[in-house]
Amino acid sequence: MERSMKSSEKNRYKPVDELRQLLGNLENQKFVLDCGHHVTFNEVLGNNVTILNGKSLRIICSLCGY
Repeated sequence: MERSMKSSEKNRYKPVDELRQLLGNLENQKFVLDCGHHVTFNEVLGNNVTILNGKSLRIICSLCGY
């Protein structure tokens, strides 16, 4: 069973809109991902990415994430 988060713990988290704004700064920038595939952010036919959390972030396309 999952425990409820205390109010003090919840207050440490920023809203998703702040993350969206940070990622918005990447608009039209092109990157080679850790999986070797490419992504251009905010492109209509751009790849989706998966961010694997850990000691160091691993950023791969969503196809390789499955």
